[in-house]
Amino acid sequence: MKLPAHKSLYAVLIVALVLMVSCKKDPEVVPTTGKIKGTITLLNTDVWTTFQDSGEVQLTIFPEFSLDPPAGWGPVPDGLFGPNVPGGTYAIGAPSNAQNPTVFNYAMGATGGTYELEVDPGTYSALALGFRHNFITDPSLRTATLGVHWGNPTSVSHGIVIKANIAGNVVTLFDYPAPSPITVNAGDELTIDFTADFGFIEDWYR
Repeated sequence: MKLPAHKSLYAVLIVALVLMVSCKKDPEVVPTTGKIKGTITLLNTDVWTTFQDSGEVQLTIFPEFSLDPPAGWGPVPDGLFGPNVPGGTYAIGAPSNAQNPTVFNYAMGATGGTYELEVDPGTYSALALGFRHNFITDPSLRTATLGVHWGNPTSVSHGIVIKANIAGNVVTLFDYPAPSPITVNAGDELTIDFTADFGFIEDWYR
């Protein structure tokens, strides 16, 4: 049966409207975070056999460095923490992911592994792989920094300069290049590779 002209036109308009609605694109999702990912090369992995049951390997990222209030990882001047206390380069605040560090599940015998972190936009002072010892209670000694991102992915830096005042003489115990700051924008996917060394565990906890 043939529809009247006005009803036929109405049916065409309904079909066109349905097609327009069905073809409408979903609203674009605007990213609010960024990603950092990459590969960590591991040296002296045989050391892990001695320490594998006494802690875990954690990947942490530190907020932008600041002396006031203390935050992040960077150059600390002499005397900041008291008279005759030498400065250095190290973390003076907790990692940004301190409450939920990324546990790096090391597979015995592997010479590297991959990682991926989702972070808020901002500037970060250090990306570090560390071994956190379960039986050390001193927070300044608990984590041995196995390696940091410092702009040279094939060589190790532990990112620290540690000095001690021994009988009035300032002695440098560790002297390594500082970590490289990282700036992340929303939607970024940064690839950062670096190298870490399990051998540093024996130096740190000796």
